This record gives sequence, C-alpha cells and structure tokens, in this order.
Amino acid sequence: MKTMKWIVTVAMVAGMMWASGARAGDLDPPGAPAPTMHTLEEIYQQLLTTQQQVVNLQARMIASGMQATSGSMVLIPAGDFVMGDTFGEGYSDELPLHTNSISAFWMDQTETTKEKWDEVYTWAAANGYTFDNAGSGKEIDHPVHTVNWYDCVKWANARSEMDGFTPCYTTNGATYKTGTTADVACNWAASGYRLPTEAEWEKAARGGTDGMRFPWGDVNSIQHTRANYYASPSSFTYDTSATSDYHPDYQSGGIPYTSPVWSFAPNGYGLHDMAGNLYEWCWDWYGDTYYASSPGTDPHGPGAGSDRVSRGGSWVRNASFCRVAGRSNDSPGSENVNLGFRLVRAAQ
Repeated sequence: MKTMKWIVTVAMVAGMMWASGARAGDLDPPGAPAPTMHTLEEIYQQLLTTQQQVVNLQARMIASGMQATSGSMVLIPAGDFVMGDTFGEGYSDELPLHTNSISAFWMDQTETTKEKWDEVYTWAAANGYTFDNAGSGKEIDHPVHTVNWYDCVKWANARSEMDGFTPCYTTNGATYKTGTTADVACNWAASGYRLPTEAEWEKAARGGTDGMRFPWGDVNSIQHTRANYYASPSSFTYDTSATSDYHPDYQSGGIPYTSPVWSFAPNGYGLHDMAGNLYEWCWDWYGDTYYASSPGTDPHGPGAGSDRVSRGGSWVRNASFCRVAGRSNDSPGSENVNLGFRLVRAAQ
C-alpha cells in the first residue's frame, strides 16, 4: 500500500467532488448561476488550494518518516494475540501458549517475487552490496527462492536505501552490505524494511482471528483451493483437499512447484500465501524452549543460536507444516527451493 498515493488520490477526488457542483444547474434555464454552481475561476482556485494541501501533507509525512512504501504492503494493527498451538496437536516447541502484545507494522501482501528481487538486487550490486546467492524463481510473478538469511537482510537494507528509508541492519555500527556474520544487529526504531519477528509473522498469519488452525478465519481445514502445499488427506483429518500430493495446477515445468503470489485468496489482513508456496525467513534465532521465557511485548527471539526461524510451510510440505502455529528452523547460511521471504516496516 502506498500511503501517500492513497492520500493524494483521496484529496484529488475530494477536489473533483467539490468542483462537480458546476453540473448541478446544467439543465436550468439561462440566467444567474444556481447557488450550487461555481465559476471556472473558483474551480481553478480550489484545485490549486487542494494541490497545495497535498504538497504540505506530503512534506509533513516525509518529515515524520512516513514516506511512500514501495510495493504492496498492508497495515497489521497493534494488539494482543495468543501464540502457539491452541489445538495441542503440533510439536513441543509450539508450547506453552502465551499472549504477545505486538506493535503495529506494515507487511508485504505477498512473498517477495523474483521480479522485485531482481530490481533491488541490480541496484544493490551497483551500490556496494554483495550476496551469496543471485536468487531464483520459476517466473517473475512467483516467489524468489534459493536465498539465505544473510541475502535477505542485506536485500532489505538495499530496498530501504532505494526507497529513501534508514536501513535497519548493521554490523559494528555500519550498514550491513557484505559478508556473512552472526554479528548482525537490528535497529528496531529505523524506518526501513526488515524481516518480521516470529511473533509478528504469526500475528499477521492469523489475520485477526483467534484460535484458528490456518490463516483463513472461516474453517479449520485446508484444501488445494486455499493453498499450494503437498496434500495428504489420509494423514490429517484437517486436510480435506479433493486432490492429493503436489498441487495439480502447478506440478509442471520441474521443481519447485511454486505458484504466482496472487493465486490464492488473502487472509483477514489481506496477506497471501501465509500457508504454503514457500517457507518464509524470520529475524529470530530459533529456540525450542523459547516460548517458556518469551517477553510479553514485541519479542525478538533468543539472543543467540545456530538456526534462524522460518514459517508457513511450502509447496512440498504437508498440512501440518502449514498451520499458523507451526515452526521451522534453518541455518542462516542455507538456501533451497522451499525458502523465500517477505518484509515488514514499523508503522511510524
């Protein structure tokens, strides 16, 4: 969502609505203008005033760090949610249930596409960034894959700089642009893009609903009509897909059997593919007992570890891995055809 573009549109429409009063007397007999009519000079002056108001509003937004956001993002509102396996059917690392209070943030509606990855990657390579992987994707509108955690956070910094935001990630106080190191710090107050925390990801995946198994809020079952995953109805009572195995619509052209990022209906927050297609990297170090000691407000994960969290399941994973409470973990230097990402920004 481009905040300023939306406001500009609203402001211009408002001006047009005001001006539309000139049509009120079009069929009246000749004579003095009706009370609802405006002269062309009045309309022109009103449009100039509206345009100046828009300019002033844009300046105030930029001064407060609310520049237009590239791509399509949606606002995830602040609030509490219960995190973890409410059905008692998953793994021990999904417990205990605990309530988190999460600040508002913006999130990409879709997983990062190959097209968007290439756009930022090209800019980054010309501006001092290096990556372990060039990224792959089946088509430009499919999610990028074969990118490791380090690639993703450096790419987030590059996207931030491209859009005029302050990068979030640093090493030794400098913007993180090259290499692989465990010494990556996140400036949570920065205006730029970053990976979601695990708690942010789960809150967003739940789409504003409580106690549901999947991102959609109407049923606690999953089918190929809702997600790109490996269906196995005989293995899980909540997998009620009419088709089994890989998604029949995308099982072609060789692996990975990813799907275009807008293929399935969004959840309650307007987010696509929060179940299936690709796993998504999160910021947090993985800890299998972390939930027992997680802070109640905006948790950022353990202070250290060997693996980073990934969430959401993928085209090759079964229904269990697509549950909103399901957790996974990978070495930050690993990459494969099941892993992608999407970014967030703080709502400032």
